[in-house]
This record gives sequence, structure tokens and C-alpha cells, in this order.
Amino acid sequence: MPTVLKDGGFHLRILLPPREHGPAHVHVRKAGAVVVIDLPDANQSLGIRKIRRMRETDVMAAFRLVEANVELLLEHWRRYHG
Repeated sequence: MPTVLKDGGFHLRILLPPREHGPAHVHVRKAGAVVVIDLPDANQSLGIRKIRRMRETDVMAAFRLVEANVELLLEHWRRYHG
């Protein structure tokens, strides 16, 4: 699971095939907590899929971080998943 971006204690990761699956998304980790955020495409918008033990303020900060870097993250997703 490569870390594609680090910022403010957050580690944004994309799992690799065959373990990973679509639709495009990133796993954002901080201090043992995680939020999974779906990346936008023709069928879905940027959105939160799953939260595990992350504080609401960190979830919102993670969402803003993904939103600010969505093109980079989609580029990484496509590189790993085609």
C-alpha cells in the first residue's frame, strides 16, 4: 500500500491490485485512525465511504486535503489500477 501523499500527520494511501477494488478511493490514516474517501468520476462525487476511530475534525481536514489534491490522487489511482 504505497503512501502517495503525506501532510499534517495524514498519510494518503492507495492499495494495490489484486487486493484493492474500484471505485477509485484513498485510505487516509492519522494516529491509528482511518477514513476512506471516494474520488470523483463520471458516476460519483468526492465522498466519505468509511470512518474508523477518526475524530470529526480530522475527518474534515482529511476530506479537504483529498479535495485539494484530487487530480494527483486520481493520477496515482490510474497508474496502479489502469
